[in-house]
Amino acid sequence: MASLERQFAVGLAGLAGASLLTGAVTRFTGRRERARRYLLHERPDGSLVEVAVHIPPQARRVVLLDNGLGAPHEYWDWVCGALPDDMGYVRFNRPGYGLSTPVTQYGLHRHFELLQELRDTYIADLPVVLAGHSLGGYFVAAYASRHPGALKGVTAVVMIDATEVISLRHSRRTNVDRWARQSLVMEQVYAGAGLSAFRPAKNVNKQYRPQINRSYTAFMTHPRAWATARQEYLDAMTFPELTDLDCPLTVVTAENNVGDNATHHAVQARLAAISKRSRHHFIDGSDHESVLAVPAHAEQVAEVIAGEPPSGTGPEREKPVKDRPAGKRAAEREEELA
Repeated sequence: MASLERQFAVGLAGLAGASLLTGAVTRFTGRRERARRYLLHERPDGSLVEVAVHIPPQARRVVLLDNGLGAPHEYWDWVCGALPDDMGYVRFNRPGYGLSTPVTQYGLHRHFELLQELRDTYIADLPVVLAGHSLGGYFVAAYASRHPGALKGVTAVVMIDATEVISLRHSRRTNVDRWARQSLVMEQVYAGAGLSAFRPAKNVNKQYRPQINRSYTAFMTHPRAWATARQEYLDAMTFPELTDLDCPLTVVTAENNVGDNATHHAVQARLAAISKRSRHHFIDGSDHESVLAVPAHAEQVAEVIAGEPPSGTGPEREKPVKDRPAGKRAAEREEELA
């Protein structure tokens, strides 16, 4: 019996060691590949922000993309690939994510400063669309409505299945809130133990290109990323409500959201009401993650970003768009997977 227990202990120790080693190797190779592929923008205070910039010579406009909670900027890959040739993009990782320098205190004001800095550095005088997913959707709308001079040059704001902070605040101390906090803590533990290297925590179906899947998985093996996500989640509870946006707005909603669809749609409708020039666009068959992770859904998001901004005197509700085959650009990306 003692021998069996020793064998079990040795086996368990071996598995733990292999997991820790795999996590360390994945983190190392992921950081090296990330440093090779993306730019590092140096801020006035000496901190670094990881950015991916693509502005072709023929670009007449640019979209500035803001990520959701606990997500890297490369999860915009399908969307960026479906943008028209005359539209560039700038996407980035907030402090604490990827190669971006972590900070002890961040908050809305500093995020607004970062968005403005990225615009001034990479976009200059080109017209810009501000687009964000999940918490990033709140960030871009809050920036456009609360930061002085932010609307200069902005043609539209696009909130993609965005966070509404009032609903988030109302969830405090409920089972949903407890589960969210516990999940973020456990993801941090999984990352530290190397377990995240064996299963991508969000991108379960591995629907991105292989190199994006590798980068995404490596991102999730960093405990710091999940510590940052948990802090952002707690900070979001204190963010001010969005009430007025003097800019064309499109709210993109995942039609098949996990949970109570009716409640989710009502929350999203409230976001569409913050602008007098808005529309509410539904993507049928999508959920909170697949709205960007599935090429056909991401192509619809790209069409909304690149399309004409809404006009009128109140929110326009669009009928859900049924799934359709991926367009030419997305199809080319899918061929690369074969």
